[in-house]
Amino acid sequence: MERLLRRSHATGLRWALLSVAGLSFAAACSDDGSPTPPGSKNQAGEGGEEQGGTAGTAGKTSTAGTTNGGSAGTAGMAGAGAADTAGEAGTGGTPITATLGETCTACGATECVDKLKACNDSPECTAWLGCITACDSSDCVTACDATHADAARIYTGVYDCMCTSCTADCSAAGACEKKTCVDDHPLGLMPTAPATLAETGLYAMADDGSGGAGAGGAGSVDLAMPIKIASYVNTFVPKYPLWADGATKDRYVYIPKCATIDTTDPDHWKFPVGTTFWKTFKVAGAAVETRMLHRAHSDLGAADWTYAAYQWDPAALGGAAATDPTLATLAAETGVPNANATTHDIPSIAQCKSCHNGLEEKVLGFQAIQLSHAAAGTDLAIDKLNELGMLSHAAPAGGYQVPGTAEQSAALGYMHGNCGGCHSDKTSVPASLAQVLRLSIAQTTYDSTDAVKTTVGITAVSQNAAIVGKKRIAPMDAPNSAIVIRMSSRTPGVQMPPLGTKVVDTDGGVKAVTDWVNSIPVP
Repeated sequence: MERLLRRSHATGLRWALLSVAGLSFAAACSDDGSPTPPGSKNQAGEGGEEQGGTAGTAGKTSTAGTTNGGSAGTAGMAGAGAADTAGEAGTGGTPITATLGETCTACGATECVDKLKACNDSPECTAWLGCITACDSSDCVTACDATHADAARIYTGVYDCMCTSCTADCSAAGACEKKTCVDDHPLGLMPTAPATLAETGLYAMADDGSGGAGAGGAGSVDLAMPIKIASYVNTFVPKYPLWADGATKDRYVYIPKCATIDTTDPDHWKFPVGTTFWKTFKVAGAAVETRMLHRAHSDLGAADWTYAAYQWDPAALGGAAATDPTLATLAAETGVPNANATTHDIPSIAQCKSCHNGLEEKVLGFQAIQLSHAAAGTDLAIDKLNELGMLSHAAPAGGYQVPGTAEQSAALGYMHGNCGGCHSDKTSVPASLAQVLRLSIAQTTYDSTDAVKTTVGITAVSQNAAIVGKKRIAPMDAPNSAIVIRMSSRTPGVQMPPLGTKVVDTDGGVKAVTDWVNSIPVP
């Protein structure tokens, strides 16, 4: 293990640069146990590297060098390896000893190579590893854990390995008390939807700033303007969002800190109990509705997820930001047409289930293909999920792309996001009659996709007068393609999707699919 350490007796700051089994990272922690962000500067120590090197050399050859060596051990407070040499060579210098964290990770570098490699692949976990390496107390280790809590799914495995193989070297730092992940802000299970949105755990709590009232939780919502989302809640944006008549949507997700998403079947993710999704619909900048989907039971079935829709009271709104989520109350189970004097309809719970229950996982917009894009800011996308260890089976870097030309992939992606929840490989319709518009990651070429094989040139199975006898997709003939006809209609019984929209997505989905259809050569 190569080590380059800077020490200052005046400030008690310790800086380390460690190379373990080929994994390099920076670390810092103050002697009082609190982590210091890597990359900060100890201004008093600048230039210490050069001074320390000179004094160390002098200390080897002269009596004066002894004093200089000791002086350099102090002066090199922010120096690098040369300052270490100064302290060791000059008899007046301070000997450098390994921290408890260094001792532990040095053993781990030999015994836990795979776990450390997985940690080094995650920037958040790499920062955590650097932090604990500089620790000389269990309090410091605990502080590093808290600072880098997003990496808990990964670093718990590192702890488990190091404390199994390196117990003697790691127990002194308190590391072996951390082999089991502990969720310090669990969201309570909600088998019954709470009365107000404030109770669902989406927002930060006034008492500790972390959020998480939920069912059986404590705390009150901080009504400061604007509302603060709880720290354990993440934002995300699907690559192919569901059309909602032009309403804007803010999407949030909570995955329990110590749990992972089962991606054994990469096309159908299984979410851990406690997982919660929220989606706020805004019309003309004002919040009208927030929907919640919460997994409250481990057994898959009719009651494994809790559905809820909350209607925002206009009195709770301040411009584009809501100021009091206690005024977003549970909407009627039968739905609310034209909510808050807008054209937006809050759906009934039965309607919610009719869309979501077509897939066993219930979740439509948070899955492999929908998250395979570059994320903005702190949004969760496929690469971020990999970095945080949220997936039981890591996805390839960049995720999964919809095959075909730009024109083809735009149309297939739109149908995947807007139609695939019902028209999927899980349909109860016989395979010979199925129209499958949901994409599979295994179908990596355009011609192999179900969306092409079950639509192009295939006659629609319907007695509806508007589409009877027509091809689902008629090459070079969008006006006579059943899918385009249904997307372009808002006549009950004809329109698709059948719910949640009153306005045709003319410039988006209809155009994308029309352009694709008209580009398909006639056989």
